[in-house]
Parts: sequence; structure tokens; C-alpha cells
Amino acid sequence: MRVTVRGVVVGGSVGVLLTTVLLWSQCHPPPPHTHHHYQHNPSSQSVGKQQQLHRSPLQTKLQSGNGIGGGGVGDESYLEEEYGGGGGGANGDLHNINQPGDGVVGGEVSPVIAASTRLVEIPCVINHESEISCRRDAQDIYIPFTFIKNYFEVYGRIDQKSDGSDVFEWSHSYSRVYEPQGLYNPTGTFLNFELYNVEARERVKCVSATEGVPISTQWQSSGYTYPIQIAQFGLSHYCKHLTEQLPQRYVLEDGVLHKGTWLAEGVGAKVTRTLDPISFSNVLKFRTPESFSKGGAVLRINDSSTQNLIVLNLNILLQGNASFTVSMEYKYKKTEILRLHYIRSEKLLQVKDHQIFYGLGEEQGWRRITRNLLIDVHKGAAASPQLRKQFKKVSKSKLKVISISLNGEGSLKNMTLSSAEHLLHFYDAANWLLNHQDEQGGWSIPVPRKVISGVLELESGWYSAMAQGQAMSLLVRAAHHSGDSRYLKAALRATALFSVNSTRGGVRTYFPGGYVWYEEYPTNPSLFVLNGFIYSLLGLYDLKEFSTGTSNNSGDLFDEGMKSLKKLLPLFDTGWGSLYDLRHFTTHVAPNRARWDYHTTHITQLLLLASVDSDPVISSTAQRWKDYMVGHRASHN
Repeated sequence: MRVTVRGVVVGGSVGVLLTTVLLWSQCHPPPPHTHHHYQHNPSSQSVGKQQQLHRSPLQTKLQSGNGIGGGGVGDESYLEEEYGGGGGGANGDLHNINQPGDGVVGGEVSPVIAASTRLVEIPCVINHESEISCRRDAQDIYIPFTFIKNYFEVYGRIDQKSDGSDVFEWSHSYSRVYEPQGLYNPTGTFLNFELYNVEARERVKCVSATEGVPISTQWQSSGYTYPIQIAQFGLSHYCKHLTEQLPQRYVLEDGVLHKGTWLAEGVGAKVTRTLDPISFSNVLKFRTPESFSKGGAVLRINDSSTQNLIVLNLNILLQGNASFTVSMEYKYKKTEILRLHYIRSEKLLQVKDHQIFYGLGEEQGWRRITRNLLIDVHKGAAASPQLRKQFKKVSKSKLKVISISLNGEGSLKNMTLSSAEHLLHFYDAANWLLNHQDEQGGWSIPVPRKVISGVLELESGWYSAMAQGQAMSLLVRAAHHSGDSRYLKAALRATALFSVNSTRGGVRTYFPGGYVWYEEYPTNPSLFVLNGFIYSLLGLYDLKEFSTGTSNNSGDLFDEGMKSLKKLLPLFDTGWGSLYDLRHFTTHVAPNRARWDYHTTHITQLLLLASVDSDPVISSTAQRWKDYMVGHRASHN
């Protein structure tokens, strides 16, 4: 006899059977492609062979212990069912559906159920704690997949086969592992960061128009610069530069050659082209009304080849309250006009009606400004209740730049629209790291962090080994690409905090036994976050490989960390997944399991390390953790 637990949507509008889970109560050899979470004894019929005991949430009875039978005195105990034994449980246990009182008359299937092709409703009591509505027929029990999904943390969706028929795809995880392509190169791509779109994340308020880096709202809604996020932003654009095709560019203005005609609109408006005596290059000089509503130097863009070009890059000198405005046409159900104003202000982002304002700061002199206009529209709309719903799903195919207006007094050296400017975004991040590295060689986090309220808390100004590591990975690539030694020097200074204990403001701590660990969150007691530790190791590795001709301690710090990783890695293995950290060991709280996306990050990191270190503990752990993603589990006793 078997119990088939088939997922359905109960009470919903979708009237289809979603999937089937087979829970066998007899010892049948599983097909080769089926993954089971137990060890099966193929000699189940042999006398004298020890039976394997199998527990499953749907096959286990919870009994109040009373000192009789299998339970202990005065407590609740699980009754272990022999897997592969003879009879099933009595009293309506799921192993025996065809029992009197279960739609069976005198041991025979009830004619009502046998004759019916429809499913009959039956209440399902879950561990004597809750009840859900299920379905049954003469042979099977059908449980809603909505329940199975949440109870067992599995995932599924309806897809189509090549012949057009529906198929339900069941998976144990929702994330994906990315295998490294050959040996790791410290100046090449970084893991799978070409797939990252950091600036589009919900926890990014906007990209600062002052410095061109993302502003985080992860732990403070008003926004702040988060070094980890900035490093990831730069690394993702560097990887895209290496992996994507060359971007398309359309020149709007270069001081000599221009695609359109600038119109001087408003009282006293004037536009000229001249040779700039400082830069010795041709520039467009403008003097127009400061208010956009009163005129400006306007360039209308009618060329259809600019469609889908949503990255604006320009070199501009703004004097006084000068500004520039990009007008965009949004076509969806109706055509609407959005305006992006880039103004002299320290305020990050302001929205009024269909007007979105980004502050450029008060910096004087020539500036390069690179803006992804699609991201600027997204973030502006997200900041406005009026625009949020309307522009939530705006795509670049629905947006088009129709005009650019220059207001006030200033000069424009060149201006382009392009499909991407990955290197410019990369250098915005690299230069932010150069400009904001402190005397300790670090980039402190300017907001407090509560990991466990009242237990593990960090005051603002703390350092992160993950931030230091990813900053080093970015700076090494900037030094390689540019040849500028300033980036390498900054990366070398970043190692200093790895030798300072976390209790004294650094990122170094120790696991019992003297094993060094570099903390993503330097709490006391220590947290031992795995992915942040490995990111710090990758930064140290990048630096040690790139700076072979320079005397520094990055190699020693890396070797110490790798020794600890190999020793402590098994502590993060749950038998069916991985742990995010070891807080249960240091603070005696419940373990903190890694979400599947963090679990796959662990695997991707380990696979990369396995390409530079042949120790089997790294590769075998990565493979075992990959198996967990398709339902494998470690065997039990």
C-alpha cells in the first residue's frame, strides 16, 4: 500500500493537480533517478538484517508519553516506524488507508469512493497541531501544494513541455550555482557578478548624482553609503564590461560635431561654441534662464537610433545655480512626459508630480556625470506614492529621451547617449574607495547594526572584513586596468584591519583552538559569518597574486584564513543545507540556516577556491552542498 500526497490548489481558482509526492510504507527499491533522504536496505526480506528506521513528518505519530510503550515518562515522544517492515499503524494511521471507518466497509473499499472519479474532501490533521482540507480517493491522499511548499520549504511552478502540455516542475531550492569558468584570475571576472544589478535592488535608495555610487537603505531608511554595496556595484560593472558586447553610443555634443541644433529659448538666452582656455578643447558655452520653466538651451532628440539608449554621459561645468534637465517620453497605455532635473543641491532625491530632482552637490569645476536614466526613473518613482504604481514596471523599451535642456551658466565639453557605460560606473566606485579610505585603511559603516537585539549589536563606525575584502578585489582590478598605482596602494592599506582584533576595532577574531577568522560583523561574542569570511579571503588572494613584487602581508593573512576555513567548514554543514553563521555556538540561540541564495553563494565561493586550492575538503564540501539543493540529505543513524 502507498500513500500518494498530491499537491492541489484548494479553494483557489486553479483547478489542477500540481504535483505528487510518493510516501511508501512498503520497502520497494527506489528508481535510480529518485532522491531519498534515507539509506535503503535492499535485503529487506532477509532474516536477521537490521531494519532501517525512517521518520517523515507525514509518517510519524506524535504520542503523549505516559511511561507505557516507546515514550519516556511524562514527555512527548516519537514512535519510530520500521521502514520496510510488515504491517502499518492502526487507528487510522496513514500507512493503512483501507481501514474500517476510512470509507472502507468490512475491509472493502466503500462503493461511494470506488465508484466516484471525483476526489472526496477529508480533513488532514497535521501533528495534532493544525488541520487542513485535503482530498482522497480509493487509493491516495491529496494534500494542497500550498501547504507542502511552506511546510517542507520546497518550490514549484507550472511550465509547458515542448509539445505544449502542462508540466509541474518541483524543486528543493530556488537558487542556482554558477560554476567557475577555468582558473580564477584576480584581474578577470569576479564570481558571477556580471549577473548582479546592484543599483536596481529595492534596498538601494538611488545612485548618488554627487559621486555616482549607490545609496543604501538596508539599515537606515534615509540612506547612507555602504562600502560592501559600493564595491559590489563596481565589481558587477567591471564583470559586465568583460562579458558583454561593446555598448552602442550616440554623440549628442562634442564641442565641434553635433547631431542636433541647440535652441536658445528665453530672455537673454545664448549658446556659443568656443575653445576653452583651461582644457584646450572645444566646448559649448551657454547662458540661459536658471529656471527650466523660463527657457534654456534645448536640444531636441528625434533620431530613432537613440531608442533604448538610456545611459547619459557628459562632461560639464556648472556655475552658480546652473542645472540640466532630461525630458523623457514614457509610452504605455498613454504617452506621458517625465523630467529628470540634475540640480546644484546636497539633497539626494526629491520628487514633485512628474518632476524628479537629483542633487549634484556644490562641487566646483569640470565634472564627468554618468547616469542610467532608467534607474533614475525607477528610483524617483519608488520615492513617490503617486508615481510608484504607475512606473513600477517601466522598461527601457517604453522610455525615450526626447530633449535635454541646459539652464543657468556653464560649459559642456561632450555628451553621449549609450546602451551602457560599465567602465565609468566601475571607476565611480573605485574612486569613491580612494576618496573615502580612512587612516586605519578601512571604510567604516556609518550606521549601527543589530544582529541580535540586546545580544549582538554594533555601534556606527564599525568595520567589515567583507567590505575590506571586496574593496581590495575592486581596487586590484582598477590598478590593473588603469595602471594607476594609487589603487594598489589603497588595497595594500586595507589589509591593516585584518591584524587588529575585533574587540579593538578591527575585523580579526579567533575560534576556540586559535583559528583565525575575519568577521563580516565584528560583534562580541563573535558571529563567524561564512560568506563574508570567504569574500575577505578572495580579496586577500587577489591582492597577494597581483602584488607579487611588493612586500606586504596579504599572503600570510590569506594562508591563515584558509587554514581556518578548511578546519571549520564542517561546522556549517546541517546535513541538508548550510548555516549562515555560528551564532548558535557563541550565543546559544537557535541556528541561523542559510537561505538558498546564500547557500548557493557558499557553493559558488567554494568552487572558486577549489580552482586555486586542491584540498579535497573544499571541493567535496561544495559537491555535497550542491547535492542538498536537489533533495539529498546526509544519512542518519
